[in-house]
Amino acid sequence: MLGGRVLLLVLVTIEITSGTEVDGKPKPPPPVNPFTPGDSNWCAFKMGGNVARFEVLPGLGWDNLQNKEAGMLVQYNYSECRTTDDGRYLIPDGVFTVPLKSSQLEVFGELFQHWNNFTSTTSSSVNVEAGLHLGSFGISGKYSHESESVRKHQIMDRSVTTRVQARYARYSALLQPDTPLNPAFRDRLRNIAYYMQTNKTNMARYHSQLLVRDYGTHVISSVQAGAIISQLDQIKTTFSNSYSMDRRQVVAAASASFMNVFNVGAEYKHSTSTEVIDQYLGNRTHSVINAIGGPVFQPNNFTLNQWASGLSGDLVAVDKSGYPIYELISAQTLPELPPSILFPLIQTVKSAVEEYYKFNIYRGCTDLDSPNFSFIANVDDGTCESPETNYKFGGVYQQCKQSGQLSQNLCNGLVQKNPLTGAQSCPSGYESVLLNEGTRSATESRRSCHHCGFLGLSHCCDNNNVYGSAKYQSFWCVAQDHVNQQSGFQFGGIYTNKIDNPLTQSRGCPLYFHPLKLGLGMQVCVSDDYELGFRYSVPFAGLFSCMTGNPLAVHQDTSFKNPDILQSLSSYPKASNNWPRGCPTGYSMHLATIENSCEINYCVKANAFSDKGLPPVRHPPFMDLPGNAYVDSGISEEYMISTGGETWTDLTLANQPNSVEEADRRGDSQGNEDGLSSGSTAAIAIVITLVILATVAMVTVMYRRHQRSRRPYHRLPNPETGAENWREYEATGHTEDSPQTA
Repeated sequence: MLGGRVLLLVLVTIEITSGTEVDGKPKPPPPVNPFTPGDSNWCAFKMGGNVARFEVLPGLGWDNLQNKEAGMLVQYNYSECRTTDDGRYLIPDGVFTVPLKSSQLEVFGELFQHWNNFTSTTSSSVNVEAGLHLGSFGISGKYSHESESVRKHQIMDRSVTTRVQARYARYSALLQPDTPLNPAFRDRLRNIAYYMQTNKTNMARYHSQLLVRDYGTHVISSVQAGAIISQLDQIKTTFSNSYSMDRRQVVAAASASFMNVFNVGAEYKHSTSTEVIDQYLGNRTHSVINAIGGPVFQPNNFTLNQWASGLSGDLVAVDKSGYPIYELISAQTLPELPPSILFPLIQTVKSAVEEYYKFNIYRGCTDLDSPNFSFIANVDDGTCESPETNYKFGGVYQQCKQSGQLSQNLCNGLVQKNPLTGAQSCPSGYESVLLNEGTRSATESRRSCHHCGFLGLSHCCDNNNVYGSAKYQSFWCVAQDHVNQQSGFQFGGIYTNKIDNPLTQSRGCPLYFHPLKLGLGMQVCVSDDYELGFRYSVPFAGLFSCMTGNPLAVHQDTSFKNPDILQSLSSYPKASNNWPRGCPTGYSMHLATIENSCEINYCVKANAFSDKGLPPVRHPPFMDLPGNAYVDSGISEEYMISTGGETWTDLTLANQPNSVEEADRRGDSQGNEDGLSSGSTAAIAIVITLVILATVAMVTVMYRRHQRSRRPYHRLPNPETGAENWREYEATGHTEDSPQTA
């Protein structure tokens, strides 16, 4: 047995020695990879550190209105240590690349006569492939810095835009289907699904809007990596119109100007006369050169050859494609969710994306030569050549009725009287039109406490939820027939605590105007000061919503000889749902708010907001956090709260459904002064425990003595002497006295 052990050790020693010696010298152990598997640094270390990480990756969130990157939507993992086909770059597992092996440098020019036709230099594909179906409009990319700059210059300078660019594309990176989602993004989706599953639709809608704010509207599914250098010029419209029969002359002149900047040889130049080029340069009002990727642009002695030679190490995204983020939701990406919740989840996130678009649509006339031109309009609604009619506005009011057992007044802030009548009604000559109705709900946590625990030294508390709701109805007043010229209110726009008033570009009313509350959060600006407030007012033509149309949008009389003559409501269909959901001719629709997924719009003159500048993008959320946001229906809250409230222990997890024990009532938010500190409570408990133990001990001793003295006994004869000196005790209920022996 011992010999067998020795032989085994010898064999092992020989094998190890043969594997660690090379030419008689020990082989050093391989270096230990200090990084975690799946990390890009782990792969770089494994591959000897001679491979760079590919940086132009799909999978990012994308704000398709502003053309900005948002949060990460997919999870990058490098466990497979994959590289591009040429082996130069390390790529994640869920991404594959197609090398564009052509070394062609593409140079071309474009002419944009209207800013609505302008396309992004680096994001045109994803802007075109918006994937949304919200009607005949296209505002994707319209809030980007590049697009807004072109728009301002075309309006202010009365110019057209030319763009000449040199593009170099090296790789195309594509996102694999069903790539795992980023854990943070996945948790947000699961959170929304939870609110939907528990019928908290308002919370689901609110968090969907936050999702769009943080992660954008789209996911970038493919991206081209390369570099671009471009020249963007603003040229006077008069020069462009002089070559209206041959627009190519304008583009050729722009291209020649671009080539002159970079000292390009004759083989690149377009055939155009020196006279046209000189005219082009003489009519140029603004010019900017952008170098995107590649080496830094240097104004002096910088050539395209120098730029192209330094591209390989500084690749950026030169074009992107994508689809809406809700298309990432599937049974493959969220396998833990029940199939029944997936489609409602998709619809909720889709609605949030669509609302983001809707809140940033401004309808109006986009023809710069029209008297009805609207500076803020980004969607043309055909109001450039339309007659207009003056309408009277009789104010607004709102009714509210509460139900339930809440102590708070849910109708607070939901009741509005019409200042023209001092009541919830319309003035004489006007008729009430129901605009919208809805419900506000809330929850109160009512707490009851009592002494409990050992000797009643602790406090047990129950938190029970009480629910209530308030139903409100919103009305506006429309003129029935001919009314006095200065009857009613002047209109000064609408704003909410989330959306600015386009007239003031702030959350407030113009000078001499006052807000009237309508709906959950709308503020309608009105004024009856016709002398001082008129200059700040805008022509108004009604409101409408998803449930009620606009009576003023009913087909008008063909005669516009007297624009102050109003149609009679007697000619309108009596059912409000038969009224058109739109504006009269000459008026443009503007979104006021969306309440409970119901759009509320108002109508003003087509160019009413033209002199207020370009509006900033409106970011979600577009609603307030619901009042019962974090309360579960029918669940009692049970917590043990430490001194000062530093820690809260959920007792429902410990199967204690009816009580909450507090260690210190002074830590309660209500500040009960009768409570004792934890130290005092402990001291009293110890003293009382000792007293009780001493008392129990004394009672036990006395009881035993008493029982011993009452036990009966009798003498038994001694087996040896016959004396009766043995006692026999019995457990009887009575006592018999007998003489005792020593």
